[in-house]
Amino acid sequence: MKSEAAVFINKKTLLQPVIGLISFAFMCSNVFFWTLLVHLVAPLLLLKNTRYENFAERCFNCLYDGWVASCEWWFQNILGIRWELDETMKVDFEHWHLIIANHRSWVDVFVIFAQLKGRRPLPRVFMKQALIWLPFVGSAAYIMGFPFMKRYTKEQIQKNPKLVGKDLATTKRSCVRLLKRPNSIMSFVEGTRFTEAKHKQQASPYHCLLKPKAGGVSFILQTMPQSIKSITDINVLYEQKTITGWDLLCGRIGKVKVMVREVAIPNTMLTPEYQAASSDREHFFTWFNLYWHDKDTRMSHQLDALKQDAMIGSEQDFSKGNTSQE
Repeated sequence: MKSEAAVFINKKTLLQPVIGLISFAFMCSNVFFWTLLVHLVAPLLLLKNTRYENFAERCFNCLYDGWVASCEWWFQNILGIRWELDETMKVDFEHWHLIIANHRSWVDVFVIFAQLKGRRPLPRVFMKQALIWLPFVGSAAYIMGFPFMKRYTKEQIQKNPKLVGKDLATTKRSCVRLLKRPNSIMSFVEGTRFTEAKHKQQASPYHCLLKPKAGGVSFILQTMPQSIKSITDINVLYEQKTITGWDLLCGRIGKVKVMVREVAIPNTMLTPEYQAASSDREHFFTWFNLYWHDKDTRMSHQLDALKQDAMIGSEQDFSKGNTSQE
């Protein structure tokens, strides 16, 4: 049941923009609070003592969990939002996990965090090196061991051939701390948020997804050989056609459903000799495109089922006389 605070919010009134602003202020202050604590713990890493480093890592994980939990508290108890999570997902903190999900909005991030919390280590994300300068968030991510990657364009490599392979070496150095213990790594393979306009512009052959940009995944597999055995494939399904971060802050979120499955990575791709980002690139992309096509097909069926459930729910509401007279 929704809390009294959530019930108080009339989602069809002019209060929505005010609610959105209050939510935005809360989210900003919330992230500032938790990242500040991360910076306060950071000096323990400078002691170069294994015991203190392990303690610091446990603190960072607790602070990460705290940030996610506080966001969820706001969504559930203040905005009255509920995600329909996949309860069949197994709990596993002993192995590495590569999380791949579709991308409609930055709302996806909070839905995925809610799905993973208590079931898997909260994910680290390979971040562009420029993001380290993002106030508080960038430095906190660096302190917590998020890997940063620096990619060079074809033009840059043509001008300076010495840059060949340097991006991979830089990424490997940033993974030193990450590789010390099992973690989750998350990737939005589409590279950008899905919209009908982008889908049309790309002439995407998929129904629900944009064309994949799997270079980052090949980079991860080559940087971390034999660490990741499977892909945790997540489909985030929205009842409403368009969704934005502002909709979330205002509490204007319809039904959101999460579907999870594990996709085994072929054994041939798990050997140290397999170079997914270089010599075996063509083989890797052939396999990944087949996986992406299967993901799209499954997602299409799941969205059809979600829409069907919504239609049945509307018919039941109508038969009970629960429809609005506005």
